[in-house]
Amino acid sequence: MMRKVLVLTLVLVLAFASSAMAAVSFSGKFTAKFEQKSFKLGVDEYSLEAKPEFTISASNKNVTTIGEDEEAEEIVNWDFSAGLNLEDSKFKLGKYKLVLADDYFTASIWGNKQELSDKATYFGMIKAGKAAREDQMRARLEFDVVDVADVAIDFEPTNNIRTFVELNDIVEGFDFGLAYARKGWTADGASNVVVGQVGTDIEAGSTTIGLTAAAGLDIKEDLGFAVGVGADMDLTEQLNVNASVTHANDKWTNGDGVKKDATVISGTVTWTEAAIKAKGSVTQTIADENENVIGLDVWYRFSDTLGYNDLFKGDKWFTNDAPAAHAYASLTDVKLGMVGIEVASPVLEDFIWAKAYGKYGAMSAKNDADVEIKDNSYEVGLDGYIKATEKLVITPYASFAGIGKFLTVGTGASYKIGLSDTTIDLTLEKVKPFDEDFADQEASLIQAKVTVPF
Repeated sequence: MMRKVLVLTLVLVLAFASSAMAAVSFSGKFTAKFEQKSFKLGVDEYSLEAKPEFTISASNKNVTTIGEDEEAEEIVNWDFSAGLNLEDSKFKLGKYKLVLADDYFTASIWGNKQELSDKATYFGMIKAGKAAREDQMRARLEFDVVDVADVAIDFEPTNNIRTFVELNDIVEGFDFGLAYARKGWTADGASNVVVGQVGTDIEAGSTTIGLTAAAGLDIKEDLGFAVGVGADMDLTEQLNVNASVTHANDKWTNGDGVKKDATVISGTVTWTEAAIKAKGSVTQTIADENENVIGLDVWYRFSDTLGYNDLFKGDKWFTNDAPAAHAYASLTDVKLGMVGIEVASPVLEDFIWAKAYGKYGAMSAKNDADVEIKDNSYEVGLDGYIKATEKLVITPYASFAGIGKFLTVGTGASYKIGLSDTTIDLTLEKVKPFDEDFADQEASLIQAKVTVPF
């Protein structure tokens, strides 16, 4: 089987390569992994696993000249990428994407957890998400109609089609749109949802206010409907305010986004400067069971090397060259939802970084009897990143969490072989619960792997 897949892969590569002006690349990685779920080397059993992953990328491009100065422009006719992953001794198609670009249309095919882009109306009344599920293929066709309308048709199995139409220059200063979703059709019928929307900008002194409105119908014997209005404005360069109100009746069951049988009022205020970003939000849901949610976030940074959204990301925080902090809290019906803080900072320049975090609020865990326990609890932790040499990185970590009173300690280490990107990675981890109801969840791990990219 493996041999057949490899032959097929080579055929595909050669086929793409034979296309006129096709740029083809073949890449991937090979991972060999040792894993033992205990620290008793030479006593307990271990596993060895080999996993090759391949990625084929190809594209067809033309170079043409435009304008009086005959400037060169690169036009992509099609672009393709696909992964092949070894699972249970069989190759399986991974993420894939094919984009066909023409003067008159763009067609996209993607699947297996690949992402393209979201397509949605205002307030998400009809929404085609960007991600394809595992073992699912998505397709989308986009084109314009004589410069009057931009059309996108999204296909999502099984039996779901969403169509979006953006009308151009119908009324100066206004953007109009229509959308239609036909979902889950059978010989006995289907659900049909139609949405109309309009957006415009108005000038109020030195401030531009963006206004949006949308209305949707869930077409059936008992008609469902939804409406929404929103406003967004930059009061100053630093201060942004947006607000929205949506409402749907109890028959709004096939539309997306808007909560049925409820009125939702929300507002967000965001203050952004070079060193500080503060955000406050309020959402009031008026329904049979009213709900009020308040959210607060404050970021502070001593450098703008990283954007606010990257300050604490797992693969970014240790690239910052200055301290940063983030505090957050949420309240639901005046009851604490979650409150926390995280701080990251270089300890020694270009050598050691540290990140500490703590949070308290509603959490859940399953005990040894597989019973889910929900309660207000806490978690504190400390992560380190030590760039010992240009080739060796050490990443120690420790955390303590409530409910099962789990203590987790471990370290990772990554070493580059020679001058290549090949790495040897080591992970040692111990998880110790102190609550007897969670005693069976005690765990140990030794993992070593070699990753060879190509």
